[in-house]
Amino acid sequence: MKRKMKTALFSFLLVSLCYSVPAHAYIDPATTTYIIQIVTALVITLGVTIGIFFTKIRLSIVGLYVRVSEFFIRLFSRKRDKGDKKLSKQMLKVSASPGEPSLKKRFLSAACVSIAFAFTFIVFGIYELYMLNVDSFNFPLKALFPSVALFGALVAVILCIVLVLFRGRVFEFLISLIFGILLAGYVQGNFLNRGLGILTGDSIDWSAQSGAFLLNLLVWIAIVSMPFLLRAYKIKLWSRVIKIVSCLLVIVQVVSMIALKSTSSTTPQRSNRYLSTKGIDQVAEEKNVIVFVLDRLDNIYINGVKGDDPHFFDRLDGFTQFTNNISLYSQTFPSVTNMFTGELHLFERPASDYLKEAWSTSTFLPELHRHEYAIHLFMEPGYTFKDAADIEHIVDNVVENEIRIHTRDALEQFGRLSVFRYAPLFAKPFYWTSTDQFARLVQTESTKECPPYVTDDLHFYKQLKDKKIHKNGGDKKFVYIHLQGSHAPHVMNEYAEPAALGSSNAIIQTKGCFRIVYEYIDQLKQLGLYESSTIIITGDHGARKNDTTLLERAIVTALFVKPAGKAGTPLAFNSAPVSTDNFRPFIYSEVGIPHDELGKTYFEVSEDAEDARYLYHRLIKTSDSPPRLLIYEIQGDANQFENWQLVEDWEIGY
Repeated sequence: MKRKMKTALFSFLLVSLCYSVPAHAYIDPATTTYIIQIVTALVITLGVTIGIFFTKIRLSIVGLYVRVSEFFIRLFSRKRDKGDKKLSKQMLKVSASPGEPSLKKRFLSAACVSIAFAFTFIVFGIYELYMLNVDSFNFPLKALFPSVALFGALVAVILCIVLVLFRGRVFEFLISLIFGILLAGYVQGNFLNRGLGILTGDSIDWSAQSGAFLLNLLVWIAIVSMPFLLRAYKIKLWSRVIKIVSCLLVIVQVVSMIALKSTSSTTPQRSNRYLSTKGIDQVAEEKNVIVFVLDRLDNIYINGVKGDDPHFFDRLDGFTQFTNNISLYSQTFPSVTNMFTGELHLFERPASDYLKEAWSTSTFLPELHRHEYAIHLFMEPGYTFKDAADIEHIVDNVVENEIRIHTRDALEQFGRLSVFRYAPLFAKPFYWTSTDQFARLVQTESTKECPPYVTDDLHFYKQLKDKKIHKNGGDKKFVYIHLQGSHAPHVMNEYAEPAALGSSNAIIQTKGCFRIVYEYIDQLKQLGLYESSTIIITGDHGARKNDTTLLERAIVTALFVKPAGKAGTPLAFNSAPVSTDNFRPFIYSEVGIPHDELGKTYFEVSEDAEDARYLYHRLIKTSDSPPRLLIYEIQGDANQFENWQLVEDWEIGY
């Protein structure tokens, strides 16, 4: 019984090493559910301990019964068969002698390890990554999970069969190796990824982590060695621990899956509605308001483009470049939502609650609707809205349809993401991925007429060239098109063509994005609608260094504005201190809606105005710091960082 108690406690200690915390609109590979798993392990271990206690009591009673029985047997039968005694001793000796494990025992050990391995790294790993980063994906879990479960089962079966084919020392070596990798990967995924940050598409500076690589490798060697050391110490203990810990890992992760599912069931589920590409190639007969948002379009990139080609922006006739423009937020969430609704977010509540309330209570777009404007928003969920059902009352390109994904591509991308999470640090660069890769998993073929809108600049440009924009018969239309813009990953060259790996950068991709905008503008001119159209080209935010440290330079969002009636005049420049708050008044002024309550338009702000502007910069949680909100006050020219002052810095809950 002491041996069983030691086995149970040793198993618990191993599993305790393997315990695993919630991400925003970008995927966070370090997010886990360690609390649920620890509690589950404690409950299971307590249950095992209690079970062993009562088993000892039961065996004590059985032992007492055996001794009483032996007394009566000796009393009535003193003579024993010496031959039987000898045979019994020989049989006991044979049964006690160590030998090669039978096929049944090998199968049991192999099955436990194989199931735990496949379940942890494939089934649970992918499930947890999806559920804790659900806002980063534009498709439902039901489109993904059946394939993941089937693939996980297939891997478990194949691995088990392969292991059972081996015997003796080779079998024990392979079992120890796979079990060691299972433990080390689990520890890595739940404890050792704290410094990775969020997968925004920006490359990670792995060279700065050379010291961490070595330390992490030593940790892996230590953990992977544990099963081998245990095997050398005592093979029976090794066999028990292998099976107990493998089963325990599966159980605690199943409990976590149930908890994640029950938690998600208490919140509103995403409907089958989505923002489609319906009307993306159509413009109104008379009045068009068109907003291009090039993600992360910062003045630093505009100036870089001008440095390469001073005449690059000469094609923007009728436009005014506002060189002193500030977005209220430094990230897509909640910048876009704030731009449309004016709703402030201080990260004191879940993103889903903010998004739902902001879109439900805002009167900006509904007022456009009342003035007979068709509204088409081409953007993805997660960063800008939670559920298309929340905006279908004001947006005309919301459709309801079943979303399907490319299964093979989905397994590949989620497999890479899972490996990236569980692999040692030195292997992670080979499996790096970004959030935008997952948006392209949706099958547009299954919804040919109205597929979901996906931020894919190359695809948008191809469709624009092939199909052209045309008049749709309506009189008024408001269009918002969100492009990848200057944001990493940089996969496009200056000609809006796919770029070879490592050959592009933010400035080159910015040129490519403007080539797309120029193509759209040229087609408007061919339709005779350019002069009558209101066009805005801007970013949702500027370019920051990262989301973990204080700002080191100004981040100024680029802004080009062409009012209706303007055309044929050279690009003008305006240094007025404008911000996102001037967007809504300007749109209203262009469509003839009174805007006094909303404030001044871009053109109504004087260049010598001294009003303070603010930028909210959210810092994500790191191993050294909790999530924080930094508020900067800007006085004067936002391009000069000396005009920026940090006025607030507090810890936030979300």
